[in-house]
Amino acid sequence: MATGYVFHEQLMWHDTGSSADMMPPGRFVEPGRHLESPGSKRRLNNLIQVSGLSRHLVPIIPEPVSVEDLLRVHTQRHVDDIRMLSERGSGFAGPQAPIGLNSFDIALLSAGTTYAAMRAVLTGRVDNAYALARPPGHHAEPDQAMGNCLFSNIGVSVRRLQHEGLLGRAAVVDWDVHHGNGTETVFYSDPSVLTISVHQDNLYPTGRGALADNGKGDGEGYNINIPLPAGSGMLML
Repeated sequence: MATGYVFHEQLMWHDTGSSADMMPPGRFVEPGRHLESPGSKRRLNNLIQVSGLSRHLVPIIPEPVSVEDLLRVHTQRHVDDIRMLSERGSGFAGPQAPIGLNSFDIALLSAGTTYAAMRAVLTGRVDNAYALARPPGHHAEPDQAMGNCLFSNIGVSVRRLQHEGLLGRAAVVDWDVHHGNGTETVFYSDPSVLTISVHQDNLYPTGRGALADNGKGDGEGYNINIPLPAGSGMLML
């Protein structure tokens, strides 16, 4: 069984600035690394290399998606806002969504990393694939960035693959302590994409991810939320 691995060093250059967790530094807040920093991701890539695991993986080189790809999911205003803040060199594109210099181009590459992994599987190049991508994407709404996510990586990838005729129906399983609100919004009325989010109940964003939120219109029944109480674990059998 062939497993693909998608990574690009430039993804680590997305600059989220300094903070204490997600709080901006100030008089009584000591500056430190932002919660969404490249450290943990680069460490994972390094471990894959030094452990020898990389010898058993198929390397996949990603390319940035296009603005046309973004616009199948996001509004023109949202895309323009991300580009403007990126060229300015700093700012927030939405709640808890910091941007640094060149973050727009890096976000295009991040979405392209997800797309490359999916395409490699669908074309039979590999049996499965892992994309080590940042900035992440599951909180990004069609018209707003939030929670460290600038664009919907999975949304952009699914829509492009459907446009290319490589993908019909799809299932997206989002397993994270936070609800995948952006992914839910993108596909909420679409019966071709089943979205499943497993998350801590009402943690982030608050008011999203309820059990009763199961789709709208033609997409009713194609969105499944599994909100769990804090402290829930997973039994490995």
